[in-house]
Amino acid sequence: MKYTRELLKDVEGYVPGEQPKIPGIIKLNTNENPYPPSPKVMEALRALSPDALRKYPDPLSVNFRRAYAERFGYPGPEWVLAGNGMDELLALAIRTFVNPGDAVLASYPTYSLYEVLCQLHGCRIVYVDLDDNFQLPESFFSTPARMCLLTRPNAPSGVSAPREAVERLCREFDGIVVIDEAYVDFGGDNCMDFPKRFENAIVMRTFSKSFSLAGMRLGTAVAQPAIINEFMKTKDSYNLDACSQAAALAAIQDYDYMESNVAKVRATRARLRAELQQLGFDVPESQSNFLLARWNGAPPAKEIFETLRTQNILVRYFNLRGLQNALRITVGTNAECDALLEALNVILKRN
Repeated sequence: MKYTRELLKDVEGYVPGEQPKIPGIIKLNTNENPYPPSPKVMEALRALSPDALRKYPDPLSVNFRRAYAERFGYPGPEWVLAGNGMDELLALAIRTFVNPGDAVLASYPTYSLYEVLCQLHGCRIVYVDLDDNFQLPESFFSTPARMCLLTRPNAPSGVSAPREAVERLCREFDGIVVIDEAYVDFGGDNCMDFPKRFENAIVMRTFSKSFSLAGMRLGTAVAQPAIINEFMKTKDSYNLDACSQAAALAAIQDYDYMESNVAKVRATRARLRAELQQLGFDVPESQSNFLLARWNGAPPAKEIFETLRTQNILVRYFNLRGLQNALRITVGTNAECDALLEALNVILKRN
């Protein structure tokens, strides 16, 4: 393609998890919440007036940002940025704080979109492999870069770095530290207080997982006001539409509902992990709404993935270094997980 930019020639683009429209499919491949969003979200959407759609939305999403800041003990909306999903905020962070040619530090494995965003911006991603327990090695803390992208809990393992390790990173790293807390509500602790303590910390979250709003595309970044001000220079004018703002405000105001769904996912996660271990999978203890099931038997993991797919059960397989023998499995409802386990029993006993 002669019209494209030179740097795009080697960019393949991010490939999201499969989104089939087959009735009755058991979809455990994209880490969506199996339970519906708060009824108050649906009420807020139904209450939108024609004028709300006729006019431009609030370009700064102030009402939502104020409510979000209050929820997490921040003084006001100047500490919060709202975005069209966390993916937009990650792209904005690189656009705002990284120069083309700079290095961006990330662990491996991690969210594969990071590398694509760096390629699109013309900067370099520098990976440091996690250790055998999916924890940050000592070399991670001494690797220089303009920005660090840290997924906590990690994807695709579901394992969280200790808060103490992230504190050390924020203290010692000479650049912006983006703490990606997409799955943190399913874990035991978080780093939401870090922006108050560290001027280089940005905590990002999404409403796609715990709030059951993947279809609305809602994300947040919390950082010191000086950092948020820089984001305001690079964000799109109206990056969060009227529907998304209404849904976001209703969701954050019904926090207890989200937590009740999270409790159900956690309970199913514990049972599913135990059952997978009984089948012979090696499954790290996850703080997310998914499990990484590593398999060293027969048939190979890719074949298990393909066989499940023929039975309308979708899980995620990554043909990537260190993950070829693993399946990432979203925690679904108890019934969905039972169907998965029944299918795995048949597949594995066949060999």
